[in-house]
Amino acid sequence: MKPNLSVLPKSQKGLFVELKDTPSHFVLYGGTAIALRLGHRVSVDFDFFTHQSFDPDTLYQKIPYLKNSEILQKEENTLTCLVNRQGPIKVSFFGNISLKRICKPEIIDGPNIKIASLLDLAGMKAAVIQKRAASRDYIDIEALIMKAGIDLLTALAAGFVIYGNQFNPQITLKALVYFKGGDLKSLPQKVKNNLLKAIQTVALEEIPTRIIELQEMQKKKQC
Repeated sequence: MKPNLSVLPKSQKGLFVELKDTPSHFVLYGGTAIALRLGHRVSVDFDFFTHQSFDPDTLYQKIPYLKNSEILQKEENTLTCLVNRQGPIKVSFFGNISLKRICKPEIIDGPNIKIASLLDLAGMKAAVIQKRAASRDYIDIEALIMKAGIDLLTALAAGFVIYGNQFNPQITLKALVYFKGGDLKSLPQKVKNNLLKAIQTVALEEIPTRIIELQEMQKKKQC
């Protein structure tokens, strides 16, 4: 996959090639993964997930680009560091993740690291906005709809496939029309309008059928 490197600040670009030293079982998720795919906004963090367990001290010693970095968080299966490359970059690793995966990750040209599929990223974002009011998440969902062509119904179904009964689509729909709290006042009106239009197309009774379709794709490895 050819990444949209224009979305990376100078500091992140300096670190990008070094990401080749990331252990191969880690997959890039989060806003930066979406931005590298769609090129819709600047994103400043790298978030890696793995189904495997890891010891944070061992991981810190193993990855060359973490040398001399500041440790912001360290606990079992979690490590967050601040790496300096002409500016600070937050790099996080999360292990023993029980998330289900819809599609196989792709490989990013350059560092040859794994990046989550757009469907998996859409499902995760549909869940994330239930937990926080951050304009970047709304911007990401709008971009997934408008630029990637993933309709909101599919994003909601993806959220259920990934998280199971922990995910309630109706909470996401309510969050998408509640533009208060956090930094949501800064959300562009165009983004709000596109999200409102997307919500109007969602028929909740169709979600179970879409879930089954995604589960079939998952089983047959069609994406």
